[in-house]
Amino acid sequence: MLYVFGKGLLIGVGMSLMLGTVFFSLIQTSIMKGWNKGALIAVGVVFSDLIFISLALFGVQFLKEGERNVWIYSAAVILLTVMAINMLRDRKSKVLYPESRMGKAVFYIVNGFLLNIANPANFIAWAGLAAFARSDWGYETEHLLYFFAGCLMSIFGTEVLISILAHKIKGYLNVKILLWINRVTAIVFLGVAVYLVVDFILNYSW
Repeated sequence: MLYVFGKGLLIGVGMSLMLGTVFFSLIQTSIMKGWNKGALIAVGVVFSDLIFISLALFGVQFLKEGERNVWIYSAAVILLTVMAINMLRDRKSKVLYPESRMGKAVFYIVNGFLLNIANPANFIAWAGLAAFARSDWGYETEHLLYFFAGCLMSIFGTEVLISILAHKIKGYLNVKILLWINRVTAIVFLGVAVYLVVDFILNYSW
């Protein structure tokens, strides 16, 4: 089982380094707000991945062909758009975050959760990985539990490490570079928001 767990750790690292909204959000948040805020985003990502894995293991079809979850899509599009607009505004402008510590923590966790769960490709990846592990590696349910535990632990650890490294380089970045980081991240977020809207319109069963 240790070998199975180790294989999960390796695959988790690869999945964490895939460029996407979560990756850019980790970088931007850690530079601007501190690595611990990036770690909270990673917590939300792991929660959503845990849901995907549970659905994949128990053979539940989370997103049926031609259907999409209206609430998740709407929340994700609104979140991405609002964050992008705030990033594209004057660099002196600030996002209004919840005042309480608990409120701030929940904000970042929900942020990571929505950014990750809104992408149907994530569930397809986990479901495909589960099917491949069963058919090609001969994994039973017990093996899969160890394997996915390794994946989740590795994903969280890698994303926390990314957050720490991003925060460490903050001292080497000037205002102009930070502004461009905001702009690039905002463009990525807006692009994904547009993709989600188009995907919803094309695939939803009206």
